[in-house]
Amino acid sequence: MIKFIILGFLTYKNLTGYDIKQIMIQSTSNFANASFGSIYPALNKLERDGLINSTKVIEDGKYKKVYCINEAGNDAFIKWLEEPIDFMRSYEDILAKIFFYEKLPKKKVSQLVEQLIEDINKKLEELENLEVEIRDEAGYFEISTLYFGIDHLRFMASWYEKFLKDLNNR
Repeated sequence: MIKFIILGFLTYKNLTGYDIKQIMIQSTSNFANASFGSIYPALNKLERDGLINSTKVIEDGKYKKVYCINEAGNDAFIKWLEEPIDFMRSYEDILAKIFFYEKLPKKKVSQLVEQLIEDINKKLEELENLEVEIRDEAGYFEISTLYFGIDHLRFMASWYEKFLKDLNNR
């Protein structure tokens, strides 16, 4: 996920690894934060993979490497954004996509979120049916994890429905 967050930041402007870390602290740290030990290897891999380019500049007497996204990187980033959200992934992965959804047309975002809500509701229905089947036989701890899953999916569906409504009213 870090590579897509880096690509996303680079769609706004050229940045150093230090700049990327500072932007993460200020913007994505509630769902994605990375150390310099993760950022610089990710930058090196993105450059080796041909998704970004770098130039060395001297600023205040110090060498700095400035990274910029290229066409292949932008294409890879947009392709990732347009992929349907897998709600079973971590919330960090989901929020990383939503954070950059302004890069997609509003109609595409609406479609992706509508599909996500449909997928969540389908899984919620499965779990609610399972709860009916196993309620009397399952142990306390086992059924508690199922209740957590049901409550979590209800929250997610509600949150995304509100998000979609707000998006469509913008």
